[in-house]
Order: sequence, then C-alpha cells, then structure tokens
Amino acid sequence: MNSTLKFSYDLGTIFALSGTALIWFIGIGGRDLYILPLICWLPFAGWRLWQDKSVFTINWPSERPINQALVYGKWALGIFFLLCCLRATLCYLSFQWSIWDSGIFSNIIYNISQGELRWSHYEVHPWADHFTPSIGILAPFFWIYPHFIWVVLAKILSYTLVPLGFWQLAKYLNQQVERAIVLTLLVSSAWLLWYKPTVASLWYEWQPSCLAPPVIVFCFLWLEKKEWFKFSLGLLFLLGLKEHMGIVPLGFGCYLVLQRKEQFWTGLVLIVLGLTALFAIIYGVMPFFRGNQPSWSVPALDFLGNIPGKVTYSWKLLFPLAFLPLLYFRIGIMAGPAIGVNLIAAREAMRSNSYHYDDVAGTLLLIAVLLILSTQDWKKHLKFITNRTQQIFLIAWFVGTSFLIPSSIGQELKSAWPTAEHFEIHQELSEVKKQYPLDHGVAVQSSLGVHFQQREVNYIAGSNQYPCGEKQADQFHQLALKRNYWLLAKGTNSFMVENLDNCVRSLEAREDFELVDGYDYILLYVNNLSK
Repeated sequence: MNSTLKFSYDLGTIFALSGTALIWFIGIGGRDLYILPLICWLPFAGWRLWQDKSVFTINWPSERPINQALVYGKWALGIFFLLCCLRATLCYLSFQWSIWDSGIFSNIIYNISQGELRWSHYEVHPWADHFTPSIGILAPFFWIYPHFIWVVLAKILSYTLVPLGFWQLAKYLNQQVERAIVLTLLVSSAWLLWYKPTVASLWYEWQPSCLAPPVIVFCFLWLEKKEWFKFSLGLLFLLGLKEHMGIVPLGFGCYLVLQRKEQFWTGLVLIVLGLTALFAIIYGVMPFFRGNQPSWSVPALDFLGNIPGKVTYSWKLLFPLAFLPLLYFRIGIMAGPAIGVNLIAAREAMRSNSYHYDDVAGTLLLIAVLLILSTQDWKKHLKFITNRTQQIFLIAWFVGTSFLIPSSIGQELKSAWPTAEHFEIHQELSEVKKQYPLDHGVAVQSSLGVHFQQREVNYIAGSNQYPCGEKQADQFHQLALKRNYWLLAKGTNSFMVENLDNCVRSLEAREDFELVDGYDYILLYVNNLSK
C-alpha cells in the first residue's frame, strides 16, 4: 500500500488542528471560536510552503494502524449513536422538537397505529400533504407505548446505519480491505461530522426522508450487485417515504446511462420509473387526497430566479467534496436530480444547507465520492501538479471546508440542555393532562405539540394582523378555534405565533377565553366559543 493522506508530524500543525477540532467539538466560546487557531496556523503553513516544505504528506499507514482505526471507528459510531440519543432526549425535555415538522408526522403515525389515516393539524388525509405510506412501519412501536421518542430513535438509527452501508459498498468496490477501511472512515466522517448538508439534516426536525439514506446506500449496492429483488423492495420503500423520492431511481438511471453503457436499458427503465413516480404522485395521487383544498406542500418553481444564490448553494455542496462529483460527472450525475429539485424550487430555504432538504442529495453525493475514490484513477492527475501547488490546494480545501463545517454533537448537546423552568413546565403539563380531558382535543403552542400523542391536536397561530383567538389567514390556522382547551408556555419557542406576549394579551382581552388559575409556567385557556 503506498498512497493515502495523513498529516506530517509537525508540532505546529498538530497543535493548531487539534485545537481547532477540540474547540469545535466542545463549542468553547460560541459557535465560531474554533476558527481562531486555524487562522493563527495559516502564517505558519505559508512559511512552510515558502521554504518549499510540506504541510501535509501523502502515504499509506501500515496495515495494523488501519485495522485499529476500523475498531476505533466502530466504537466511535456507537458512542455517537448514544450521544445523539442523549441530544434527542434533551431536546424533548427543553421543548425543542416542534409541531412543525416533528409533531406533524408523529401525529400521523399515532393515528395509523389506531387504524386511521388522518392528520389532525389540518384535519385532512395525511397523503394530501406528503405522500408517506412507508412511515407506517413505525406504527407498531406506538402500540407498545405512544411516544414521540420512537420516531426520533428511528432517525438516529437511520443515520448511524449509513456508515455500515458505506462499509459494505467500499468492500464490494475495493479488493484491498485496507483501502476500503480508509475510504469508509473518510466518507463516514463526512456524513456524520463535517459535511454540512448531511449533518444539518441530522440535527433538523423529523422528516420521513430521514429514513431514506441507509436505504439509498444499500439500494445502490444492490444495483451494483444486480440483486434486483432487494433493489426493488428498497425502491418501493423509498417511493413511499416522500413524493419526491422518484429522484433516486432517476439519478441511478442517469448514472447507468452515462457510466455503465452495458446497462443502458436498465438505466432508461429507472429514468422512466423515477419520472413517472414523481409526476404521478405529485400531480395525481396527492391532489386526489387533497380534493378541492389548495396545494400547500408543493413549492412553486423558479428556474432562473436568484442565480447567485443557486451558484452559492452548489458551491457549498461541492467544495467540501473537492468538486469530485462534478469532475467525474458521469458518476456524480446520480445526485443531479436531487440537487436539481432544490435549484428549481422558488423556496429559498431549500438552498440554505440548514434544513432537511439535502438529505437525499447529500447521500447520493457521498456515494458518488466513495465510488470515484474506489474506481477512478484520480491520482494520475497529481503528476501534472507540483508538490507546492498540491499543498496550496489541500490547505485551501481544508480551510474552506472548516469555514463551512456544521455544529458538532458537543455544541448540539450544550444548546439542547434543559433549564429548571423546562422541568417546571413538564410538571405542570403532567398535572393538566390528569385534571382536564385534553385527549378529546387540544390546541397547543408549537413547542408543545410532540408532548401530546393523541388523535386530536391543533396548533395555535397568530400574528399582529391576525391576533390569536380570532380568524386567521387561512382555514388551517383557525382550526384551533374548534378546541375547548388552549395551552401555551412562555418559556418555550413559539413558532407560528409572531409574538407570544401579544398573543397572550389578545386572549386575555377576549371574553370568550377564560384563563385557568393555579399554574405558574403554562397558560391554560378554556375557549367558550368552541362549545
């Protein structure tokens, strides 16, 4: 073995990069302090280059350290899983899981567990909003105990299974096990730690597409192995997770057509399947279940709007991956449809790298990178570049990627930590649930939604133009007016309510809303209009 990447053992580089990693992981001094030691290190790196010395060296470590790295990687993955479970629990205790989007789907899954396809927040069939039949696999867990934690645990398990899929794929693509180990560790670290499109999706609210990444990885493996039965089952599950999942077979089909000419017709079939699924579900199935309702979940298209923003989005997707999916576009094309969906959407949030919109695109891009590093002779291009130029490119990539790095698990744990007030709110919520028949229907502040696993839950909305307790901007926002009990908590976030203090004042000014005394941290109102 004679070619992989490791840092030269120079104390300045080791201290600077170790300090950067440690500060980033722990979150000392805020979100961005980790950049400071990196900036201090740059003059040192420039001085090394000026003297024509290497900052990084390229060589393979021996077989034993690689095998040890695999063992450490397994332990690290297990610890990461436990830390993510801890974060999810802390977010639940600190009311950081919102009714949008986590509460939406936990309500749907709860109702499925009760034998009913219904979404109470809009009081419609759930497939009118998103086509999600595959999330029904979580319903049996609600038979054991109806709790939101099941869906969060499923997401964490999904994301931690992806490195196992990378490992199986790397072993299949590489005859040398040591090479497969190195590439698995590299791509898996990107998936869980430093590639923002995928890590931001992990930290975001629960979405059905969060169950897709491991299935996508294994589907690609089954496609490579031509295990068609497994591949078909995986695709069927994916198409039932979200209405846009046709982009997966579409991307696989484009890859086969461009890269695997011997599988041209298979690729063509997958392209037709993907396009058919996309259009049939979005413009056929969902409108059928919506009936005469407006199309609220399908974003408007904007092909030519905000070109600079779209270029910036593409840069943030590809720069951390050294533009490999673009340079080897016949392989990278598998992520093209997923990226294209975000590029043509009018909704700017879909290009922010801060929500869940890159979960599929990020998965496919990392599969492409693993495939490129495993099968393409990318090292042949290095002989045309001087060593100093290679070092400059490597430093530029490292620094640029560091500026784009997402929040670490340590930072997430700190931000999720509950306060004493949060525990008081939990205590009063428990008392309210025992004393009042809230299971018959309740309207809640967004942050309280996941704490009510029951058939009838609606969210409270309000703004300066449409005050709480009055008619709202649309028919869905005012469904809360049907509920006898309204529940708010000032110590938690109030998404969908523009100003919580104004909302409370609006309710207090109305004679038909009666505040129940005896609670210090929550506000329970009886809505006499609902009777």
